[in-house]
Amino acid sequence: MKALAELLRELVAIQSVSGAEDEISGFVLELLRAEGLDCERAGNTVIARIGRGRGPRLLLNSHLDTVPVGNGWTRAPFGDSWSDGRLYGRGSNDAKASAASMLSTLVTLARHERELAGEVQLALTACEETTNAGMAAALERLGMPDGAVTGEPTGLSVVRAQSGLFVLTAEWRGRACHAAHVARVEHENALLTAAGELGACAPFVEIGAEHPLLGKSTLVATVFESGTRHNVVPDRASAVFDGRLAPPYAADDALGALRARMPRAEVGLRSARLRPIETGADHPLVRAALRAAGRREAVGSSTLSDMALLQGVPCVKCGPGETARSHTSDEYVLLAELEAGAEFYAKFVPLALEALATKGVGA
Repeated sequence: MKALAELLRELVAIQSVSGAEDEISGFVLELLRAEGLDCERAGNTVIARIGRGRGPRLLLNSHLDTVPVGNGWTRAPFGDSWSDGRLYGRGSNDAKASAASMLSTLVTLARHERELAGEVQLALTACEETTNAGMAAALERLGMPDGAVTGEPTGLSVVRAQSGLFVLTAEWRGRACHAAHVARVEHENALLTAAGELGACAPFVEIGAEHPLLGKSTLVATVFESGTRHNVVPDRASAVFDGRLAPPYAADDALGALRARMPRAEVGLRSARLRPIETGADHPLVRAALRAAGRREAVGSSTLSDMALLQGVPCVKCGPGETARSHTSDEYVLLAELEAGAEFYAKFVPLALEALATKGVGA
C-alpha cells in the first residue's frame, strides 16, 4: 500500500468532477485488487469488504467526486506536491482525505482480518456532489449496514445529526393585459401577488421548534421568475424555496408551512430525496466514535452528505479537514489532519463493531 500522504496526492491529481469519476474509480479498484481485497465497481462507485459474512456489518463511506475547480486559484488545483505540511487541490479536503484515510485503514485491517468481530464494508461513491446515485448503487449491492460512518471534513468532530434538504415550488396565476391598458382593462398582476406573499415571509420561514444540535428548520426563497416582456402584465409568477429541516420535520411540515403563508399560490414539492437523519446521543456507536476521536460530545451538521441515505441505520459523520474549506479556491488539507483521520478510523472500527454487537445486531 502506498504511503498515506502519497496516496492522497495521487487521488487529488486525478480530476473527478461529479459524474466523471471513471479514472479515479479505476485507480482505486486496481489499488484494492493489488492488496488482494474483495472489491468491485458499481458504476463509478468502488466497494470493498473484509471479514465478509461474520458479525455486525459496519460501513465506511466517503466520496471520490468533487465540484468543478472554479476560479480564483493561486495554487495548482490538482495537488502537485505537499508543501509545508499542506496539500492544495480540488477535493483534497472534501473528501479525498477521508477516502484516503479509509482506504489505508481497510488495507491495514485486512492484514488482521481474522481478528475482526464483524464485516467491514467500504463504499467510495460517485456523484455525492450531485445526485447521490453512487451511494444508492452501493447500498443496492451491499444492503443496509448495521452501522456506518460517513467521511466528510468535520475536523474529526463527531456528527450524529444532519439536516435534510427539501426543494419546494410556488406558482401564482393571474390575468394578463397590455401594460398600456392597466388603468382601464381588468387584469391581475401575478408578479405583484407573488411579491406580496413573498414579502410577508421575509427573510425566511421557520418550521417548528429549534433542534438542540441543528438549530432552526427554515424555508427561504432562492429563485423567482415572472414576466417576459416590459409591455405585458404577467399572468404567472413562480418561486423556488430551499428548505433545511432538522429531525423530526419532513416534507409535509414544509408544505404545510408554505401553504399557510401563501394562500394564493399553488405549492408543490420538487425534491425530498435527502431527508434529515439523527442517531441518539446514547447510542453505543456514537459513544464509540467519541472515544475514537477523543471528543466529549457529538454535534450537528447542516451540510449534506451520503449519510442522508442511511435512514434507519445508526451512523455518524466524521473525517479529516474542515468544512469551511470545501468548494473554495485554494482548497487544502493538512498532513496532520490526514494522519489524524486515518488514526481515527483505525480506532473506530473495532470499537464500532463491539458497540454494534452489544446491540445484538449481526448475530
